[in-house]
Amino acid sequence: MSGKLEDTVAISREITHGYYAGNFEPYLSRLCSKSVWLGTGGRILIGGDTIRSRLEAGAERRTKTYQVLQEEYTPLSITSRCQAVMGEVRACVPDHPEEDVVTASYTFLYQLIGTETKLVLLHANYEFLHPFSLSESGPKLEMSAYQFVRDVLIEIPPKKRLAVPCGNSTLFVQPDMIFYIQSRNRKAEFHCVDKIIQTDLSINEVNSMVPDTFCPIHRCYTVNTRYVMSVRRYEAALITGETLPIPFHSYMQVKGELERKITG
Repeated sequence: MSGKLEDTVAISREITHGYYAGNFEPYLSRLCSKSVWLGTGGRILIGGDTIRSRLEAGAERRTKTYQVLQEEYTPLSITSRCQAVMGEVRACVPDHPEEDVVTASYTFLYQLIGTETKLVLLHANYEFLHPFSLSESGPKLEMSAYQFVRDVLIEIPPKKRLAVPCGNSTLFVQPDMIFYIQSRNRKAEFHCVDKIIQTDLSINEVNSMVPDTFCPIHRCYTVNTRYVMSVRRYEAALITGETLPIPFHSYMQVKGELERKITG
C-alpha cells in the first residue's frame, strides 16, 4: 500500500508543545526501531524502546512545565519519503516569562515507513538564557545531525555483520553500530552505540575484518569514519562528543586518509 508523508511541520509543533507541557505521547507515538535522539553535548540514544525508557524515567524527576512563547519551523524536502524540519523555540515557565527561559533549536527528520510518518531523528540543542531573542537568520539545519542520518539511516544498505569471538561465544556485530575500536591489554574492544564488546581478537585482526569506512588512526584506535565530525591537531572528534588521539608523527597521513574516506 502506498502512502505519503503527513504535515511534518504540524507534527513537529505538536511534539514540541507536548514536550514542554509534560505530554510526551506525541513524540513517543512517532518513534520506530531505528529512531535516533541526539542531545546537547553529543549524547546519543538509538532505538525507540531505548528513547522511550529514558524519557519516561526522566519524566518522573521533572518538576516544571513550560509554555511555548515563540517558535519557527522550516521544512526541507530530502526525498519523496523523507523530510527534515528545522525549528527554533522560546519557552518559559507559565506566568513567569522573565524566569527560566529556555531556547532550543531542533532538527526533526521524518521518514515514511510503510504508510506511517515516523521520526527517525530528533536533534535537540538547548540553552537557558535571559534575555532571549531568536537568531536573525532563522532556523538552521544542524549539519552534523543531517549527515549522520543521511549516511547511517537512509542511504547506507545493510552490511554483512562481523563474526567476533568472545570467550565461548561468537557475536555477530553490525559494523555501523560501532563508533570505534580500542586496543586494551592486546585485545580489541568495540565501543558500540549501546554497549562495549570485549573480543578475543587483536586490533590488527579486527582491522582486517572491518569495512573500508573504518580507519586506523593510532596503534590503539580504529575509528568508524561515519561518526567522525572533525579532525584537529592531534585528535579526531566523534559525533558522540568523544575525542580519539592521533600521533604527532603520523597526523598528516591520518588526516589525509580520514578526508579521503569521509568525502569519498
